[in-house]
Amino acid sequence: MKPQAAVLLLFLTVLITTKLLQAQTPDTTFYSVVKGKSICGVQKKWTRGMNEYHYFYQYNDRGRGESIYDDVVTDDRGWVVKSFSHGLDYYKKPYHSSFEVKGDSAISIENDEKKTKLYKHEFYTGMQAPGSIELMINAAELNVPELKISIFSGDSVEVRALHRKTLLFQNQSLPLVLAEIYYGKNTPPNFVWLSSYGQFFASVSDWFSTILKGYESLTDTLNSIQEAQSLSYYTKQMSVLSNPIPSKFAVTNVRVYDSERAAMLENMTVMVTDGIVTEVAPSAEIRISSDYKIIDGTNKTLLPGLWDMHGHYYKGEGLNYLAGGVTHVRDMGNSNSLPDVRDAIRRNEVLGPDLSYVSGFIDQAGPYQGPTGAIVNNLQEGITAVDDFAKRGYGQIKLYSSIDPKWVKPLADEAHAKGMRVAGHIPSFMTAANAVKDGYNEITHMNMVMLNFMSDTIDTRTPGRFSVVGERAKNIDVNGKEVAAFIQLLKEKKISLDPTMNVFYEMFEVFSGDTDASYKPVLKWMPVEERGNVAATSGFAPDDQKATYTASFNNMMVMLKKIYDNGILIVSGTDGGESFALEHELELYVQAGIPPLNALQTATYNAAKDCNLQNQFGSITVGKQADLILIDGNPGTNISDIRRVQWVIKNNRQYDPKKLFASIGWSYYY
Repeated sequence: MKPQAAVLLLFLTVLITTKLLQAQTPDTTFYSVVKGKSICGVQKKWTRGMNEYHYFYQYNDRGRGESIYDDVVTDDRGWVVKSFSHGLDYYKKPYHSSFEVKGDSAISIENDEKKTKLYKHEFYTGMQAPGSIELMINAAELNVPELKISIFSGDSVEVRALHRKTLLFQNQSLPLVLAEIYYGKNTPPNFVWLSSYGQFFASVSDWFSTILKGYESLTDTLNSIQEAQSLSYYTKQMSVLSNPIPSKFAVTNVRVYDSERAAMLENMTVMVTDGIVTEVAPSAEIRISSDYKIIDGTNKTLLPGLWDMHGHYYKGEGLNYLAGGVTHVRDMGNSNSLPDVRDAIRRNEVLGPDLSYVSGFIDQAGPYQGPTGAIVNNLQEGITAVDDFAKRGYGQIKLYSSIDPKWVKPLADEAHAKGMRVAGHIPSFMTAANAVKDGYNEITHMNMVMLNFMSDTIDTRTPGRFSVVGERAKNIDVNGKEVAAFIQLLKEKKISLDPTMNVFYEMFEVFSGDTDASYKPVLKWMPVEERGNVAATSGFAPDDQKATYTASFNNMMVMLKKIYDNGILIVSGTDGGESFALEHELELYVQAGIPPLNALQTATYNAAKDCNLQNQFGSITVGKQADLILIDGNPGTNISDIRRVQWVIKNNRQYDPKKLFASIGWSYYY
């Protein structure tokens, strides 16, 4: 879940080390930060004396990425008693944090926010370099099967297992230890690699890895071992948290959402046999035989399962998605292992939404290249990548910001020839209108629409694609001729839009100290110790430009309503944040003026239609799979009722959101 993810991003690169560190020489140890197959940053570690450690961590993620210096002092037992971090955060804004133990108190300051509490040997985490987050474990403790460490913020981290692995590297044995780490209650495992004597070796993932310099070629191997190690967690999760559906059941006296027509049908009965919808009719017209299980739907609403049309899926998201009624995800760019995850979910081996539509990510190599997918050096490599994605059954191509505008048309032509759609960012130094004319079927992100009216001279490979919109989108005349002509082009070309409005709300409307908007409505569900992790310590927008960025976001909302009023197909995507972000996305659509019934359509019928899967999913229709969610309320009149999911049925399994959330220590609405 998102509050956990912020801290987990730190703990993915935890150093679990021994007292042997204190005997290190002052020599610097170098690590590489790897994005895909390219080195995009560096971590340096050095010591001074017995208890003083220093780190520098820097990487480039499309013009973003931290650049942090960190100094740490420990006591003789290895506990951090003093820490100071300074540099730039992910969005290149100044950052500083400090921690110090004074007597029986511990004092932390993070971007001027001060906290003081009784010191109980809790571990401190600010935004330090990954290498500076050290859990000092005595050498003997490397053999202890479990270790729980309390965190200054109130959370805890558990090291539950240490797996000894021996790899072959350059024809020599390489003994390593794989530490299995858990944050909170029953959350998915995270992993850190150690040398055989306890020194940090690597933290790896599909997108970004930090690994000892010289061993960069091992990242895929290490990641594969992690995936295999985590399988038992996910298979157990699936068996414990899902149940087979009855062979015959009927939901009676229920309000049914007709997603194709964006209408509510009152007092209906839906009958299901062997996982297939067999009848949908007014309750007064249906006779139900005694061999059907009856589910009373009085005062409740039955919807088709929801879609997140902009995901970058990983297995740990499955629980949150299903608990929020999301049974389908369109993945917009991921590693080559994604089809394996998709197939495991479809076999009911792993808990999660169906990855119903998968995009092949393509970007041009360069300093701002994307983090995954096919990174190509020329047009021919791009065409080859399109063909490769087509052979692997991908439904569409997603083009990214560094693509040469001259490549768009030939890449789109190749994709269309292979029966694939084309979506994505508008490449740098290109307008959305020209991308549409060259073959785009869909525009990804609302900022790309706004940039269409700011010329083609903006380098959108960089964070400028956000800041320029925040500064200037307020000036666009949404009712002007230029906007009208653009929308007419979208209509003529039958272009769809994945606006991800929640992303821009978080960037333009959330400032230091504000609570993440997706989590505000559910704070009381969270364990008390996790509630402090949802407040922003620093936002994207400059604090002194709040009025400007707010006005720009409001104009984006006006543009969204204008696009909706003109009949453009809108689909709901999150680009991160799982079901909570999708729920907020739908709330934003309603705030923009889209009726709740039509907002629901963006996450049901529109989504399936956009993927050309409306004959299989997206509506409650006789002959289709029972892909259903039961809502305690009526989101057709109050869109926020979408957060009250009583049960979920997907792929012949039933899920109880209350039980799903309880498994990770959360409560739910009832």
